[in-house]
Amino acid sequence: MNFLAHCALSVSGSGTAENPKYVVGGFLGDFVKGAVPSDFPADIQTGIRLHRRIDAFSAVQSDIKTSVARLPAATRRLAPVFIDLVADHFLARHFETVQGESLAAFTSRTYAILGAHEAHFPIDAARFFHFMRDHDLLGRYVEVDPIERAFRRIAERLRRAEAVRESMAALRAGYREFEEDFLRYYPALQTHAVEWLAGNQRPAVTAAP
Repeated sequence: MNFLAHCALSVSGSGTAENPKYVVGGFLGDFVKGAVPSDFPADIQTGIRLHRRIDAFSAVQSDIKTSVARLPAATRRLAPVFIDLVADHFLARHFETVQGESLAAFTSRTYAILGAHEAHFPIDAARFFHFMRDHDLLGRYVEVDPIERAFRRIAERLRRAEAVRESMAALRAGYREFEEDFLRYYPALQTHAVEWLAGNQRPAVTAAP
């Protein structure tokens, strides 16, 4: 999953009492590698671990594998990355149905949450956050073109620029099938996030009187 899905799944997993720090951890999961910093607030640490749990679950989820298999064999090395971006596109298009609020309301609140916790961001996370917020990337994922541009940047960095044209052609040709895959696997991800958090939420620590 990509940024929109990870932030949204952090909200889904929180249940009725949304925990903003889970959203922060969901965003930071792509920027924090190795051991989760112990100086982060406990709930941000949990959000980062949730991000990693979702990634691990996605890697073995059968309907996500179906989407990966729809792509040309020559692009398979980057196929999971591409499908992560495609998932954000379909999530943006179906956001109100699957998340219960408008995409605009969610993205506005998410930018505000992330901005309020920017002091915890590594430099590269802060830089990307400013770009994401200033260009409303989360909201623009409703269109296909931002997905293609994001994938192109990744593919060129990995010297696999040729994967972009073939992957985008496959998406456009099988758009409805990729969408149907998403509508099956995203609810499974929501359920997994809820169940994982239910077993891993830390009790609140209260100060001694």
